Amino acid sequence: MSLELVLQPQPEFYLLAYEMSVPEDSDEALLSAVAHKAAELKVCGYIAHTHCGRKVGGELEGSSAGLQMMVEWMQARSQGNHLGDGEKIKSQMKEPRFSKWKLQSGAPKYDVFFCC
Repeated sequence: MSLELVLQPQPEFYLLAYEMSVPEDSDEALLSAVAHKAAELKVCGYIAHTHCGRKVGGELEGSSAGLQMMVEWMQARSQGNHLGDGEKIKSQMKEPRFSKWKLQSGAPKYDVFFCC
């Protein structure tokens, strides 16, 4: 029996930054909804309120398919398209902006998606 080492290709992980406007009094339900969707799509990273309180932002990391679905979900939510989620949260996300995708070299930066 021969013992040959067979290298498996590493999955490609991409990283992008994002930012979007939210009402100043937005509650934790918004952050929770984004975190839940990210976990469902196996996207890692984080979301956080910025210093001004009217924007949230963070980073997303995952496979190209997972990131594409997450970006589409965030854009649909900001436009008020019905996705079967709560009406209150749906109207809180506005004007999402996304950076260019960067191919990660090496291991992923994040293990999970979290709110901070």
